[in-house]
Amino acid sequence: MSLSFPSSVCSQPQSHFNSSLLSPIQRADFLLMQSLNDDALLLYQSLIVKDGTSGYAFRGLVRAYKGLGRLGDAESWLESYLAGNPDSSPALYALGYIFYLKEDMKRAEELFNKALELDANNALALNNLSVVLLSQKSYAQAVNLVHQAIRVNPKEPMFFSNLETIYKRMGDPDLIVTDYNFYLKQEEDPDLIRGYGMAVGRSLRQSSFRLYNEGHLDQTILKWVEIERIYKEIDHEAGLVPVYFSLGLLHEEKDDRQNAKKYFNRVLMLNPLHIQAKERLDDLG
Repeated sequence: MSLSFPSSVCSQPQSHFNSSLLSPIQRADFLLMQSLNDDALLLYQSLIVKDGTSGYAFRGLVRAYKGLGRLGDAESWLESYLAGNPDSSPALYALGYIFYLKEDMKRAEELFNKALELDANNALALNNLSVVLLSQKSYAQAVNLVHQAIRVNPKEPMFFSNLETIYKRMGDPDLIVTDYNFYLKQEEDPDLIRGYGMAVGRSLRQSSFRLYNEGHLDQTILKWVEIERIYKEIDHEAGLVPVYFSLGLLHEEKDDRQNAKKYFNRVLMLNPLHIQAKERLDDLG
């Protein structure tokens, strides 16, 4: 099963990227992404010693140790930390995460539950406990836990991705669409609606790739039109650029030059510097 995990830095830096503009936790995540595990580890440790409230710092620490092939040292470090901070929910979560990585699900479950006894709103523990329960095919409990994690932090894409994974394992991937439509009608927190909308967009995009590979061009186009509708509903303007470019390419493949031009022009309305859209329009004449 493929599951998503958090990172405060979500994309590769451009050539002009300035890491000094990042927060300390983002700098640590950036170092981890570059496989600079030693440097990342030192920064995560300093963040935890200074203020041990960030579950992401604890999780990053475990990931850095894992990258160094030293999960045993991570376990020792956390046990030492817990000796002086026995009521640390983030540390208990991180220790549980180590056992999860070791595939000791029983011990992981115990530690995630202990973390949640101390802090019922530990979203990372809620999310990881849901994965453990998913491995036991306790689908309803797993879904409930991820819903709780999303309520705590609706800005974390990982939670929505994992909820979608659970729905797929249940054999009903369209439930993510049901959730989105429900919260949209309820006029819930915009971050919550946006998170579900982005998850639905990813699901539709995957469906479109499958349909395209099967040769169903018209159905593929309909999927992208549906993504366009959702991205407009959640005000995801940046996401519309690849949507319109894809629609332009698909219509061009259909030899529908008029619609192809329409969508490439929409790309340029949102991003006048989009070189590929300009090239396609030039070729279409």
